[in-house]
Amino acid sequence: MIASMRIFRIICFFALALGVIAQSNELERLSIKPPYINHGMRSLWWEYGGSTIIDKKNGIFLTQDLQHQSGWLSTRLPTPTSSFEVLFQFRVSSESRNLFGDGMGLFLTEERAKTGPVFGFTDKFNGYGIFFDTYNNDRPGTVFPRVVVMKGDGKTSYDIDHDGKANEIEGCSALHLHSTDYTLGKLKFDKNAKKLRLELAFDASSDFIKCFELDDVDMPATAFLSFSARTGELSENHEIHSITSRTITNIDDEFTPEFSKEELKGSTTKRSPWKRRFIFVLISLIVVFSVFSLRSYQQKQEKIRRSPVL
Repeated sequence: MIASMRIFRIICFFALALGVIAQSNELERLSIKPPYINHGMRSLWWEYGGSTIIDKKNGIFLTQDLQHQSGWLSTRLPTPTSSFEVLFQFRVSSESRNLFGDGMGLFLTEERAKTGPVFGFTDKFNGYGIFFDTYNNDRPGTVFPRVVVMKGDGKTSYDIDHDGKANEIEGCSALHLHSTDYTLGKLKFDKNAKKLRLELAFDASSDFIKCFELDDVDMPATAFLSFSARTGELSENHEIHSITSRTITNIDDEFTPEFSKEELKGSTTKRSPWKRRFIFVLISLIVVFSVFSLRSYQQKQEKIRRSPVL
């Protein structure tokens, strides 16, 4: 019986340890979900400004479908020095079916966000900017909306007049950006391999599609994660519903596909963290009970074997 109790305690210890490990890769300081802010209208890990409006139930609106707005959302603390993934759910929408703009940006830069002309972010930044450009200013033959990637050196301005043509180091088409409800983006940075990859899923039933993958990425030693958006003469809503970040070992690390789909707003398969933990604990208890029962059965069989035969 003493041996059985020892086994029981050891299994319980490992079950709890596994629970801690399963949660330890999440980066709370780089994540934000409803209701986003506390009663003081502040977020512990994020700051925001410009035209950004936070609706506790419906999302973070960097801009509304109004002219001449610029808004941003930025982390208070930098990204980790290890490899990481950022899963973000967002929506770009407008009452107009044909005319809308200008777009939104995702940044990994030395600078925290400040209101500026580059999709609501300051110009001449140092780091990487990923732009979801929804309006074609002057790039004949290019399909919009489009994702454009720029490596900023702290001196070079973004080529606004030609939609980043002079700055683009990678990009992809985002033709379905307006035709769906919510879009899911998955940004991965592999520090050891020096790679940066963006994948997009334009609705809950779609698989992730690789937009780009950069090699020889020179990420700033201190990089802040920011999102921003801007409207001009044309307008659209730029809304962020959730951002979930976590550490990874390499760029090909894949968490369960269900995680990605569960993050989509309104998904019928969505599970809260408490439900996931409950399921994990339940499975652990079943395993513990099974091992304990097996051990008890073995002890009974041993007693029967040792009993004298009459």
